[in-house]
Amino acid sequence: MNRAGQNIDRAPMDAEGKRQLWQAFARSIRDNAMAEFAVQILRIAGTVVLARALTPTDFGLLKVLVVITIIAGIASEVGIPDALVQRRTLTPQHEAGALWLSTGLGLLTAIALFFFAPGIARLMEMPQLAPGIRLLCVPILMDSTTVPANARLRRELRFGALALADVMAEMAFLVTAIVFLWIGRPDLSLAAALGARFAAHALTIWIADARIPTVMPTIAAIRDFARFAMSVLGGQVTIALSANTDYLLVGRFLGSATLGFYSIAWDLLRFFPFRLHRIAVRVTFPAFCKLQDDEALARAYKEFFNYVARIVLPVLACIAIAAPELISTVYGPHWLPAAVPLRLLAGGLALAGLREGIGTIFYAKDHPSFDIMLNGVRLVLIVAVIWMFKDYGIFGISVGMSVVEGAISLAGMALAAWLINTRLRDLMIFALPGLRLAGLCVMATLAGKLIAHVANLEGPAALAPMVLLPAITLCWIESATMSRMVGAAFIRADAPAAAG
Repeated sequence: MNRAGQNIDRAPMDAEGKRQLWQAFARSIRDNAMAEFAVQILRIAGTVVLARALTPTDFGLLKVLVVITIIAGIASEVGIPDALVQRRTLTPQHEAGALWLSTGLGLLTAIALFFFAPGIARLMEMPQLAPGIRLLCVPILMDSTTVPANARLRRELRFGALALADVMAEMAFLVTAIVFLWIGRPDLSLAAALGARFAAHALTIWIADARIPTVMPTIAAIRDFARFAMSVLGGQVTIALSANTDYLLVGRFLGSATLGFYSIAWDLLRFFPFRLHRIAVRVTFPAFCKLQDDEALARAYKEFFNYVARIVLPVLACIAIAAPELISTVYGPHWLPAAVPLRLLAGGLALAGLREGIGTIFYAKDHPSFDIMLNGVRLVLIVAVIWMFKDYGIFGISVGMSVVEGAISLAGMALAAWLINTRLRDLMIFALPGLRLAGLCVMATLAGKLIAHVANLEGPAALAPMVLLPAITLCWIESATMSRMVGAAFIRADAPAAAG
């Protein structure tokens, strides 16, 4: 329902409606970008402090806890939020059914985690996991109650409130982690911080949109969105498994310390693509759903793909070249072994960055089953690769994972291209500007590396020219595009359309 309480119905849009949609889209990206900037300032500062105060083993345990929270979130949401966003017409009965279902499932999930925590710890051969899992139970339940409110905010493109929730969650994480370090409990620092992140996020969402359905849920309303929700659930399960199975297997076969190095490599390579997802990709889903039967969807996705390539390809190429200096400066010299897997993973994860947004095409075109198929194949390949290459250590696993990510990315982009009536070859043409820009930024990074070597620089001083030269190159070449995007983001909602 909208603010007046009536049904939310999406009618076909005229030219004015599309103009207003893209203005709302640009403002949502603006809000997300501002929030992401604040979140990353907090996260980078926190990571520098925590990485020096804690050990790779602690961060390996955190990665396992993150995987558990992802699985718990899927179990409590069961695809409901995306089903509410995707529907053309949304009634109070739909929202009531979503609230009752998600809260009940969240309660069952929290209870199950509390009682099975020791068993999970024994399975992973990580005894420290059990208390950390139990700390997450109540925050997971709190987060499950926000499903309808979160879906409403996304559906109405009110990403400012969602962005604020992200900032508050990160502040809670950092403060809680530091408090637990201060009281002498580093073993629980990251687990407690993760729980605080979920709790703060849930409270902020409820404050932003505290509308509670006043009607009782009906079986008919639940059945109405259940088919799409179940397809989304299947996709989310396979995505979660395929995205995190390698962490669990690396931790199981190679130990938590090696997992810490491996996860740091992934985190650095996925840093900018994930920021892109947080800022722009999650806005494309409600926006693309409004265009789901419109020819404008194909044009919008191709333009979005072009922007993604011009960000992801240059940044990941530069990170791979400056890996040793970047890791030792940011995390400390004891994290330097992460540079090898980072460089080996870079090629595959560059293609993985390009596939950001294909899921929104699958969902907007009512083909969430494509996610199940694609990530099911990815899961099988990951298990096979790690099993075959585990004896070669982190080197072999990183090479295999890079190949898997590259192959799955190309297959996923081909499916998205087919849904918008184009070919993969034609879609990849839109990545060429990003590829050319990556080449220029690579040369700038190598120049910065040469300057640091000739000047005998060390630490942050050595990293500075490797960061500044490609950053200047990127901003100089993309200045016109950046100006247009910033201008669009700050146009008032009631501003008239530009002439011509």
